[in-house]
Amino acid sequence: MESATTAGGSISGLPPEPGSFVGRRRELAEARRQMYFGRLVTLTGPGGVGKSRLALRLARKVRRAFPDGVRRVDLAALQDPELVPQTVAAVFGLRPKAGDPTADLLEMLKDARLLLILDDCDHVLQATARFVRDVLAVPSEVRLLVTSREPLGVAGERVLPVAPLSVPQGGSTPASVHGDVFADAIRLFVDRAAAVQPGFALDEHNRDTVVRICRRLDGMPLAIELAAAQLADCSPREVLRRLDDRFSLLTSGERPSRNDALVASIGWSYGLCTADEQLLWARLAVFIGGFDSVAAQQVCAFGRLPAHRVVELLDVLVTKSVVLREEHEGRAYYRMFDSIREYGLSQLRIAGEEDSLRQRHRDCFHKLAERFSAEQFGPQQLEWIQHMIRIHPNIRQVLAADLREPEWAAMAVGTSVLLWPYWFSGNALREGYGWLRRSVELLTERTGPRAVGLATAAFVAVHLGELDVARSSLVTADEIADELGRTALRARMGMVHGMVAMSEGRMREAADLLEQAAAAEKVDGDAFGYVNAMILLSSVAFVSGDPRGATAAVECLRLCESSGATWTKCYALWVVALHRWLAGDHREAALLVQQAVRLNRSARDLNGLALYLDVLSWCTTAADQPHRNAHLTGAADALRRISGGRMGESTYFDDYNAAALAWGRQVLGEREFQAAYQRGAEWSREELFAYVLEEGIGRPEPARPEPGRSAPGGLSPHELRAAVLSGEGVTGADLAARLGMERRSAEQLLEGVLARLGFQDREQIEDWLRGRQQ
Repeated sequence: MESATTAGGSISGLPPEPGSFVGRRRELAEARRQMYFGRLVTLTGPGGVGKSRLALRLARKVRRAFPDGVRRVDLAALQDPELVPQTVAAVFGLRPKAGDPTADLLEMLKDARLLLILDDCDHVLQATARFVRDVLAVPSEVRLLVTSREPLGVAGERVLPVAPLSVPQGGSTPASVHGDVFADAIRLFVDRAAAVQPGFALDEHNRDTVVRICRRLDGMPLAIELAAAQLADCSPREVLRRLDDRFSLLTSGERPSRNDALVASIGWSYGLCTADEQLLWARLAVFIGGFDSVAAQQVCAFGRLPAHRVVELLDVLVTKSVVLREEHEGRAYYRMFDSIREYGLSQLRIAGEEDSLRQRHRDCFHKLAERFSAEQFGPQQLEWIQHMIRIHPNIRQVLAADLREPEWAAMAVGTSVLLWPYWFSGNALREGYGWLRRSVELLTERTGPRAVGLATAAFVAVHLGELDVARSSLVTADEIADELGRTALRARMGMVHGMVAMSEGRMREAADLLEQAAAAEKVDGDAFGYVNAMILLSSVAFVSGDPRGATAAVECLRLCESSGATWTKCYALWVVALHRWLAGDHREAALLVQQAVRLNRSARDLNGLALYLDVLSWCTTAADQPHRNAHLTGAADALRRISGGRMGESTYFDDYNAAALAWGRQVLGEREFQAAYQRGAEWSREELFAYVLEEGIGRPEPARPEPGRSAPGGLSPHELRAAVLSGEGVTGADLAARLGMERRSAEQLLEGVLARLGFQDREQIEDWLRGRQQ
């Protein structure tokens, strides 16, 4: 749903700053200077020095220099280096096509003027370096800001080491110590201390102690924040004493390094926790990325930590800055900084609990996939989608672990299959397809789960336009189903066969297969499967001109509304709109599609949004709104360019798009049309929604047709359909039958279209329809 560009330098994908930003004036100024002279700036430094915070603050400072916005890619939770391009693509809502996943991204970025932040890439450094080289090899206005413990080693890289915060000099005297308050480390400590001990301020009684604490921690921001958090339970003097004790054990009297300072402060914070708090800290370390309290209880609540204690202690760890708490859509999620998480894992290994906790983590998210599949076609559908987006790194970690052990292949297949709606709605289609393919290849036994996995992989392949792969997978899946005597499974796989037939233009066969699939899903009691099959069946009926498709579409909408399934309802509204448009009611069709767009605002489904804009562009031909036609066509094509998914696309839908586009060009002229088209293609997400929903920004020109007639220069739905059918070679009695009118009336209708667009003969219509290529 997010377009490739965001106008006005808006910040997209940047998390809110967790606290006030302190200092770094020199680094900010130098980083801005470096960005002016080069396309790649890498902020380097040890963990906990504040590289990510500096990058985010810098992004906010320079955002106005990037008309297409700022995008941040958090690589901290990524375990598989091969997924670096896909992870970047997901931030743009991009679903890469087959082959090199970087290619589509580079195509999208070549005309963009934006800042791309690759944050925390140490563990995937080489893969990140390869990706950055590819981006820099393409002439563009894209700037890259990278945070890492070491440089990427890429030509043209400008490296800016990030030092710890400034601390007062060791020789400060009572006369000069009043300047201590201006040292960044001191300011950070005081700021964070006041958050846990309201009213805390630097004064003559605590100044020396605070200065010594910050010197002891060598100005390391994360270490200082952990130390300040302890003031909730003890005095500054006690904090300093415990730190001194910790350093003595760690360094044997030698001067500590900056890494020692961080390790010491983390270890010291760990030591100040109670035994139960330490245990939860260690157990939580098996999570990667975001998790909620429910998952924390399922994984960590056993032995001496009952569920209610996990919830209580989680809040305690938040107050001690060990765990970060974030709100998304009114729901709390938690995560750990890498350094703190790594320390917890080390303690888990010492306790001998790592294997058992990882298994509990694995079981938790396998069960979550089952719950998602069982509950997502219901009133919490959008909430489920948002939740899965937040915990995605954990799903990725679990599937990767499954694929490392052949005996877990069946589980990996099952989980990948259960998550197929999320692969679509969560903008993870290509990644999900990869999990499906890899897990099916690992599961060599000819079993029911393998047949289901192959069929699901084929289902996704059709949406990605990989028909050859889909056909091959279906052949094997059918053979297995026949061998096992699974007639119900064989019938349900007819939905994928129907999609293949539809893509190849075999509409009658597609309708038969989809009817059988819908019947099988209904008998099996799978409401979600039934609605999906019926939506596809209704779209086939639209292409075939079968009025019975309207009834099927209305039934789909009714089922979605009764179930409360908002994301699926968008598609149901779309097919209802198709048939209302086919019946000549372009106004009702437009209202239905606008409703789908409004709901899709939260669903994040790029491919669906492009489909909805297509139908709206058809409606503009009857409303005589050529500028709106160009804007919507440009926006839809931009979404299509950054979407590897091809859901619902066929030569038939493309013909309607081409007809609507060609009308807009004919009315406006090439120059004016291209200007309006380009404007729509460059809209930000919010601009697009505001325009489509007519919310006060860029309102379209008013509709001017008389009731029941197309406007001068416009094309009614019947006229547009007549043009498309004629361009496909349908003539004479067949044309009349498809249009539902007498032959003479159909001939007159088509002649009127030719005259309206200035064509001399019908052969020109085919060329006209093929004029869509930009």
